[in-house]
Amino acid sequence: LGALGPLYSRVEQQLNETLRRRRHAGGDDYNIEVLLGVDDSVVRFHGKEHVQNYLLTLMNIVNEIYHDESLGVHINVVLVRMIMLGYAKSISLIERGNPSRSLENVCRWAYQQQKSDPSHSEHHDHAIFLTRQDFGPAGMQGYAPVTGMCHPVRSCTLNHEDGFSSAFVVAHETGHVLGMEHDGQGNRCGDETAMGSVMAPLVQAAFHRYHWSRCSGQELKRYIHSYDCLLDDPFEHDWPKLPELPGINYSMDEQCRFDFGVGYKMCTAVLAPTFLAATPTSTAVTPFRLGVVLLSPWFLACLLCQWCYKGHCMWKNTNQMKQDGNWGPWTKFGSCSRTCGTGVRFRTRQCNNPM
Repeated sequence: LGALGPLYSRVEQQLNETLRRRRHAGGDDYNIEVLLGVDDSVVRFHGKEHVQNYLLTLMNIVNEIYHDESLGVHINVVLVRMIMLGYAKSISLIERGNPSRSLENVCRWAYQQQKSDPSHSEHHDHAIFLTRQDFGPAGMQGYAPVTGMCHPVRSCTLNHEDGFSSAFVVAHETGHVLGMEHDGQGNRCGDETAMGSVMAPLVQAAFHRYHWSRCSGQELKRYIHSYDCLLDDPFEHDWPKLPELPGINYSMDEQCRFDFGVGYKMCTAVLAPTFLAATPTSTAVTPFRLGVVLLSPWFLACLLCQWCYKGHCMWKNTNQMKQDGNWGPWTKFGSCSRTCGTGVRFRTRQCNNPM
């Protein structure tokens, strides 16, 4: 009977290798398997009992941002491991006012956590580190190496956690690691920054208005085929199940506290045009600015018996995610298939109304 142990292990390993097969490069989906590192400042702010569900919700939002059709490539952000650091380790990694050294420390730490066996269920392609410590000048929100994806040491990002809006910072910094540059810097997409492009030098994307610029899509397609680690089929992980609409679990007062700190609540004045609060909204390698969070008129109508869903007021309905979609708008016609004679031009529409 003792001899059956090694045999069982070999069979189990073969089964795992079968389940985790590497697809050919022409596969439709790319999977970024993520190690999420969280320092003590984040754990203490959200509380040990609540921080895991908060982080799962945050990563779900990041995943949704990468599912936006404007990206042009289907990328899944898959959380494979979460590590919460103690106080001593947290302060040893983050050097106040030194983003380069802090990023270097975080990337080295992530490398040390890597599982040596690529077929291990917790082997990661990319590390995302969250902190509420100030690692750079005031307003610096993130720092990342460009085109570092799949590299054993350079596939990592350092992000300042400021509530659910931090999902756009995480998506932005991970975009750098995938090879994307700032819109309008070295490319011709500066016109898209005011419309909420994720890779704007100053992150102005919001839940009701965000997209990936045409330059981000082009830059991603230039590099994506070289990132072989993204071709793995991820394992199933036994994370706690979250509601289909993640915001259900968090009141507006809680979300204000996440973004601005203890003592902040949602402004309930009927005619108030803004939240009387400001928060840094810049990225790591650009000057910062303070952004005032606007409370738009349509949001006020959402306060009673409605909720805000993808930027629109919807009547509260537990079956919100189960609606049948209708046809969305047609795209513009593409170029003709031939330069002379008879050719064909195509246009498409999707069944995405409502999303």
